[in-house]
Amino acid sequence: LLEGMVYSMDEAGNIAKQKVEETDFYNEKATKQVGIILFTFPNLKPGSVIEYHYVLSEKRLEFDTWVVQSEIPSAYSSVALITPTFSKVSEIIFGNDSILQRKEQLTRGLDRDKKIFYKENISSFQPEPYMSSYNDNLLKMGFILFKQKSELLDNYSPQSIWKLAANLLLKSDFFDDQYKKVIGGTEKIIDTALTYVKPEDRINYLYHIVKKRIPEKSEQTGYPDDINDAWKKHSGSSAEINMLLINLLKRSNITCHPVFVSTREHGKINTDFPNFGQFNGLDVLITANGVNYLVDACLKFQSFSIPPLNILNRKGFVMDPDNIQWVMISDDRPLLKQTADIFANLTENGKMEAGASLTYYDYAKSIALDSALYNPENKSGKFFDKELPGLKVLSEQKENIDNDDPLIQHIDFDYELPHSDSFYFINPQLFTTKKTNPFTADKRITDIDLGCNQELRLTMQLDIPQSFKPEHIPQNIAVRSPDSSFTFTRIISISHSKISFSQVLEIKRAIFDKKEYATLFDFFNQVQRISSEEIILKKIQ
Repeated sequence: LLEGMVYSMDEAGNIAKQKVEETDFYNEKATKQVGIILFTFPNLKPGSVIEYHYVLSEKRLEFDTWVVQSEIPSAYSSVALITPTFSKVSEIIFGNDSILQRKEQLTRGLDRDKKIFYKENISSFQPEPYMSSYNDNLLKMGFILFKQKSELLDNYSPQSIWKLAANLLLKSDFFDDQYKKVIGGTEKIIDTALTYVKPEDRINYLYHIVKKRIPEKSEQTGYPDDINDAWKKHSGSSAEINMLLINLLKRSNITCHPVFVSTREHGKINTDFPNFGQFNGLDVLITANGVNYLVDACLKFQSFSIPPLNILNRKGFVMDPDNIQWVMISDDRPLLKQTADIFANLTENGKMEAGASLTYYDYAKSIALDSALYNPENKSGKFFDKELPGLKVLSEQKENIDNDDPLIQHIDFDYELPHSDSFYFINPQLFTTKKTNPFTADKRITDIDLGCNQELRLTMQLDIPQSFKPEHIPQNIAVRSPDSSFTFTRIISISHSKISFSQVLEIKRAIFDKKEYATLFDFFNQVQRISSEEIILKKIQ
C-alpha cells in the first residue's frame, strides 16, 4: 500500500490538495534481490507540504531501520509494527532525541500486538564537512524481532546474543560450506600459491587473482550467495568476492576469518544492539607471521597491507569459531600521503616552464585513480586541477597503476604567471590536494572524522632570470595545534637566482569530538590564509 498527498497554497490563499496517482509510482530493479519503488509529487513547489505512507510486509526476522529525520523538516512521522503476541520486539534509538510510543492489542484472527512509534515537529538535519557519515548523525530507530518470548533470552547479555547468533551463522551454508568447496578451475591457482614460501607473497598473489577475476563488485553486502557461481560468471557482490578470497586462502594454508563490517557511509555499529542488519559488508582478517591484515578484495588499487578506508576507526565482528570477538580497526600510519615536487625555470616574458613529479601513497593512490576512472566529467583521465588559468599541460605519464607501489605521475607544463604591470605573482599550490578550507562555519553539531592520519608535502625549485628580483617573500612559519595533532610548516629560501619552497601538512589524529571544533577551525583557517600568500617578483629590465 502506497499513498501520497501534496498540500500547496493557491493564489487565493486556500490550501489545495493533490493526490499522488497510481501512475506516479513505478518499479525499478536495484539488484537481483532488491527492488525499488519510485514516486514523484506532482506540481511540487517551494512551500508545499508532502505526506506519504506505505505498508511493508516482511517474511524475514529483520525490520528495516526507521529513519526519522532528513534534510527536510517534518511535522510528523510514525511507524507501526504488528507482530504475533508470542514474539518479542526490541528497539533502540540512534541519536540524541526521544521518540514516543503507544501499544494496541489486535484480536481479529491470530492475536497480535501493535506498537506505534511517532515523533512530532522533527527538525531538519544539515550535513557538515567531514562528519563521520550521514547515517551516523540522523535520528533513527532500529528493531530486533525475536520469534518467541523467553525469560532465558531476557537474561542474555547483548554480547552473548552476538556470539550465539555468530555460532549459528558459522554452521550455515553461508559460511561452512563456502570454506570447503573446491571452486572449479582453481586447483592450479592453489598449486601456484603453495610455491610461495613467504605467507605475505602467497597472500598477495591470491589477493590479486581474485581482484583480476572479478574486477567490479555488483553490490555492497554482508551475505554471500554461491561463490562458485560468482567465480564462473566473473561477477559477484562484495561478500562473494571476499568469501572467494577466504576460500583460496584457507586452501592455501593461510589463517583467515570473515569479519562483518559496516562501512562509513552505512553508519557505525551499536554493539549493545545485537542485530546483524547493522552490517553491510564482509571483509577478511588474515594472520601471517604474527601480523594481522584487514582486507577487502573489492578495492582495485589498494594493497592488502593497509585496512580499507571505509571501515577505518570502526568496529568489526570477527567470525573466528575459536574467538568470536569485536575488534577496533585502526592504523596510526599516515595512510593518505602525497608529495609534489616542482622544478621550474622562469622565462624573460614571465612564463614558468616546469616539470612536476607527484607521488601518491596508499589511500591517496586509490582516490587519485578512482577519480580518474570513474568521474564522468574527467574524460581525459587526469586527476589534478586543470582549470587553473594560464596552466597548460604539455605531457603527462603515470607509473605503477597495476602494482602495489606508490603511484607516480610526471607532468610537464607551462604556466603564465598572473601579473600586474611589472609585478608577477607565484603561488606554489599548483598541485596540492587541499585548496579549500572545509571548516568555515562558526559552530559545529557533529563530530569530525578526517578518515585517517595524513601527510601532504610540497616542494618547488624555481630558477629566475636576472631581469627579475624578489619583491615579497612570505615568512617561514610553523603552526601546530595545542596537542600537536596537526602541524603545518613552510620554509622559503633564496640563493642567487633560485627560490626554494617547502611545506608540510601533517594530521596525526583522524577523529575529533565536536567540542574540539574551535581548535580545528583556528588551525585550518590559519593554514588557508598562509597557503594563499604569494611570492611576488618584480621585473626590472
